[in-house]
Amino acid sequence: MALTLLIGVLIVTLIIGLPLPFCMGSAALVALLFLDFPIPLTIVPQRFISGIDSFSFMAIPFFLLVGDLMNNAGVTKRIIRLSNALVGHLAGGLAQVNVVSSMFFGGISGSSTADTASIGSILIPSMVKEKYDPAFAVALTATSSCCGPIIPPSIGLILYGVIANVSITKLFLAGYIPGLMLGGSLLLTSYFISKKRGYPTHPRAGIREVLVALRESFFAAALPFLIIGGLLTGVFSVTEAAGVAVVYTLLVGLVIYRELTIFDVFRTMRDAVVKVGTMMSIAASALIFAWVLTIQEVPQNLATTILAISDDKYVILLMLNLLFLFIGMFMEPKATLLILMPVLLPVLPPLGIDLVHFGIVIIFNSLIGLITPPIGIVLSLASKIGNVPIDKAAVASLPFLGAMVIVLIIITYVPAIVLFLPNLF
Repeated sequence: MALTLLIGVLIVTLIIGLPLPFCMGSAALVALLFLDFPIPLTIVPQRFISGIDSFSFMAIPFFLLVGDLMNNAGVTKRIIRLSNALVGHLAGGLAQVNVVSSMFFGGISGSSTADTASIGSILIPSMVKEKYDPAFAVALTATSSCCGPIIPPSIGLILYGVIANVSITKLFLAGYIPGLMLGGSLLLTSYFISKKRGYPTHPRAGIREVLVALRESFFAAALPFLIIGGLLTGVFSVTEAAGVAVVYTLLVGLVIYRELTIFDVFRTMRDAVVKVGTMMSIAASALIFAWVLTIQEVPQNLATTILAISDDKYVILLMLNLLFLFIGMFMEPKATLLILMPVLLPVLPPLGIDLVHFGIVIIFNSLIGLITPPIGIVLSLASKIGNVPIDKAAVASLPFLGAMVIVLIIITYVPAIVLFLPNLF
């Protein structure tokens, strides 16, 4: 009875359009009222607070703030200039610049939406001006923005690390090779499409031009190395690294580039507070929802059901990939992680599935949901920027989705690729 009410209330509240924290919180509350054994409702606010009472969670608002500050500090245009100097001479020059810029920016912000808003607002109009198909420009911007959550620092990896109690430093290291594979697959796909359609190239940059672009973007591009270097040497934890990144970004924006004003800092902090409040309320309510599922023995029943189908870990990984691909079409990735991972985690170790490897696979999987309708948050944002109907953008994104699925299959069934850097260090 309680489990039926839990799922039913969640579905109904989602359909009528309530904010996600209210959907999950009200579903959990109703289920608790109809449990076979009484649980005092005072436990709800206790679980709400304890669910997000984690030192590692504090890294999330800092990294959100870093991405917004960097965007306002003139970093985006410097990264685009560097990318143009490096790959602008290839077929479909601006298409290649789009992908490389997203890879650079993803290593700074860790957010697909921030990447789409900043890179897309500049490059989509520029690509249309150079006679690129608007739907192609939108689709490429949306898919290349997915490099952000897999290339460290990554908010999704931090969430997973906290939920699964896995080293976030190992997850960061594990994300680099899949992130580069994703970027490389999008570069190849856009290259062949651009070659076929005759999209323009830019003149090859000379050594002097490349060095000038490197000098101008050096302080922005150095941030990911500062973060991962500090983590590997043990100088600071992930949360401390995020705090250092904020201070570094303020120095770069206010003192070095001098494009960030005090007014920008306060406005960015205000916007970051709103984003953090939204994210933390989702996290807290999702963890209450997952706790109710746990006391209803859903994880144990799920484990029994899965093992009844197969005990081969590769078959299980295929099933879980299909599950996350389907759910990703309808639910925001962070909410999916927060709801499903506490349920799935007990199933994985007995099957010999490495939790670091699984984290990268599932985060990568969730990226595909960012560009698959009907929700497709990032594709919707890029479509609004490019003023392109989302159905046309969805069709144009199919070759890039195909490239992403191929990379997903490779990293799912060749764990050594994902675990190479964590094992090396």
